[in-house]
Amino acid sequence: MRLSRSLFALLLSYTVGAAAQSQGSFIPTGNMTVPRVSHTATLLLDGKVLIAGGTTISVNPPVPVLASAELYDPERGTFSPTGNMARPHSGHTTALLPDGRVLIVDRNAAELYDPSTGTFSETGGPGILQGTATLLNTGKVLIAASTPQLYDPATGTVAPTGSYAGIDTQHLQPWLYGLGVATATLLPDGNVLIAGEPFTELYDPLKGTFSVGQTMATRPYGVVPMYIDGRTGTLLANGKVLLAGGDNEDLGYFADAELYDPKSGRFTGISSMARNRMGHTATLLRDGTVLLAGAQYGAAVASTELYDPIFGTFTVSGDMTVGRFFHTATLLTDGRILIAGGFTGGPGVLSAQSHTAELYVPAVLIPAPVGKSLRFDRPVVVAGTSYAVYISGANLTPQTYFDVRFTSPGADESAVVLNWQQGLLAIHGVDAGVAAGTWTITGVRAHEIETDHTGNFFPVTAAIAVVR
Repeated sequence: MRLSRSLFALLLSYTVGAAAQSQGSFIPTGNMTVPRVSHTATLLLDGKVLIAGGTTISVNPPVPVLASAELYDPERGTFSPTGNMARPHSGHTTALLPDGRVLIVDRNAAELYDPSTGTFSETGGPGILQGTATLLNTGKVLIAASTPQLYDPATGTVAPTGSYAGIDTQHLQPWLYGLGVATATLLPDGNVLIAGEPFTELYDPLKGTFSVGQTMATRPYGVVPMYIDGRTGTLLANGKVLLAGGDNEDLGYFADAELYDPKSGRFTGISSMARNRMGHTATLLRDGTVLLAGAQYGAAVASTELYDPIFGTFTVSGDMTVGRFFHTATLLTDGRILIAGGFTGGPGVLSAQSHTAELYVPAVLIPAPVGKSLRFDRPVVVAGTSYAVYISGANLTPQTYFDVRFTSPGADESAVVLNWQQGLLAIHGVDAGVAAGTWTITGVRAHEIETDHTGNFFPVTAAIAVVR
């Protein structure tokens, strides 16, 4: 098969970028206002990072648990307090909502952070169960705990969704499953992969149902684990999912890694990491490689490595400025990674370095492409004709692809179209049979690689009416 010149150039630049990233370095940045472990870090639409909750002494027992939160400013390299949460939270999860607010999910409680006011407010009512929080293409959030639930940002309510098809929550115990045994990854097709036991589940948000997926490939020490805890799941730019590391109380920590291919539904074992990792982070860089940082191995370790999806290999990279586990790692808008907090000594003991943060700086910074404005060339279009769309923003090129989130006439949920447009200006045809009424674009996600659907949507509002 012959490659087009533009595709060949894209693949070549991608490969060169991946090689250059191995020369990245770690540098200190400002300190957090307090030491934190088992906290969360969420990139906001303005480029700042919300650091929320965690513990200051130990995760077992979790005392004291923090209600405080702070913001990291990448331009200044400083942390500053923001409003306190309504309740203390540790070991919680977050989801960035389409309007830029942040949903925080903890056992029996949930709340929202509003960046425009810097305040938190409780939401969801009773019945929230701690688990992974995954923003769906519908605009709702899947909370995958012992009992799966959906959070609706429009109403601020939680409702049950379909039951798991195969996950043995009684065997694992609901509290164990809710505390992070499983990973939940939004796939390009809008389904969610849940992987924690040897077998897996897929959630279909359009049907509201779960189905049993194929069995994972990981066999640490040749043994099939009852469950895998502390594993990371990372959606790659090629659409596959990297699952790496973890532990099992019977098997200990391990270095096994594998790939999930949504097209075939299969898991394939790949080369192992350079070392055993649990309590680590895995962060996708904009060149397509993945930085795996830190681990619990008695005491915290500072080692890092890079996964290259082109060659399917892990390569040892430089050490962080301090060993860490149960820390956070957040890809910033400019292409750097903010690494913050975590245990920096042994389990259960915070050192003076647990309030520190550092930056991973790639040799070549690749800033995020962002579509900030979308404009139709007309407010009304006749079915069977066409219209033009103009998109503007930052770091965009004529080759940039755009995914869009939209609502159709009469719909109460959103939907997503991948690769809806390439380039800043495009002509779109309207089928003669398309539904009449107002179609509204509510979000744009820009990306340079056709298969890369890993970034956040930037909120926009643009409507066009279809008439017959």
